[in-house]
Amino acid sequence: MRRSRIRSTRTRIHHAIVLVVTLALVLFGVPLAVVLDRLVTSQALAGLQRDATRGVAAVPDNVLEAGTPVRVPTGTNNSLISVYDAQGDWVAGAGPQRSALAARAVDGHEHDGHDGADLAVVVPVLSDTSIAGSVRAGVPLARLRAQTYRIWGLLTVLAVFVIAVAVLLARRSAIRIARPFENLTTAARSLGVGQYDVHLPRSGITEADAAGDALRDSARQIEELLRHERNFVRDASHQLRTPLAAVLLALEQPKPDVPTAVARARDLEATIADLVLLRRRTGHGTADPVKIAQAAVQRWSTAGRPVVLRSDSDRSVAISGPALRQSLDVLIDNALRHGSGTVTVTVEPYGDSVFIEVADEGPGFADDAAFGTGLNLATSVIERAGGSLLIRRRACQPRVALLVPGAPASEGVLQSSSKR
Repeated sequence: MRRSRIRSTRTRIHHAIVLVVTLALVLFGVPLAVVLDRLVTSQALAGLQRDATRGVAAVPDNVLEAGTPVRVPTGTNNSLISVYDAQGDWVAGAGPQRSALAARAVDGHEHDGHDGADLAVVVPVLSDTSIAGSVRAGVPLARLRAQTYRIWGLLTVLAVFVIAVAVLLARRSAIRIARPFENLTTAARSLGVGQYDVHLPRSGITEADAAGDALRDSARQIEELLRHERNFVRDASHQLRTPLAAVLLALEQPKPDVPTAVARARDLEATIADLVLLRRRTGHGTADPVKIAQAAVQRWSTAGRPVVLRSDSDRSVAISGPALRQSLDVLIDNALRHGSGTVTVTVEPYGDSVFIEVADEGPGFADDAAFGTGLNLATSVIERAGGSLLIRRRACQPRVALLVPGAPASEGVLQSSSKR
């Protein structure tokens, strides 16, 4: 089975342009060739008519009737002048022995057309009472055909030149038109191997530029989606590590602490649910910070590392419950891991916002310390909700706070009424 030939866009455009130019030349050149052929014939007939008319003026009718020798005038443009009697027989000049057109001139009218191998015009010589004869001006048809063929040859040469120029211009146009789409193909393949920094120059072709803009937007969206997914996997592993370790620790004791393991498993389930919700949403919503802080204190506090709550606020905040819960868990987890002593969670109003602060009794942050995975997660979640994460104290007994905008009064009232 023969495979069909697959042609590139450049080749298709190139062939299409050349084909259109060729068809235009044919559709224009053939009628032009016919018109020029007729023009050559018409000009020849006009010249022959002038020569024949001048010959009639030079040939007296009485000379023809008397049968005496006739002096034939010279024709112009190499035309052949001859004189015939009333029966169409040759009398004098350069012409055939018998002329059908001359025989027809007995009707007293001028005649023209093909006469043997010539194109001829015959004008009758009138006497007072009858037709004395005729004067014939002719030119060989072969000479006219040669003239026509020369003109057609020039047209052909001109057409070939135009087609050659069209081929060159078509090649340049095909490259200019196809190159933006070839660049799109290259960019799409780069996108497939993970190169999302798509650079496509403007081509001036509306469709190609629109496709390039769409590809750039898609590349940015894919890159953002993949970055979001990678961040989600990293954050999820960080957030799930502590509750999962707590479950394993409770079960790996000499006498497994099943109730504690079940409680930690439920915490793990809640964490997973929160992470799934955070993956789908931006963190906007409303939540009761005191209620979430109380649950966090109860969840994280142990006999060896107590976590206590101080609250001086009764308003809701403009952040979803999962977002606030996970951010607060990050701060408490950091305080328990890297700090020492009692961990204090404080919820207090600050203008139109609410401070949710976590403090411990440890040595604080090092001068060159950078945020880890947990603090980066909390920062991104809080910032998406319109808040910010603040290091209120870096030295001994560090304090890290979430500054969260307060919820509108109507939402706070609605939430308070729903808790009754």
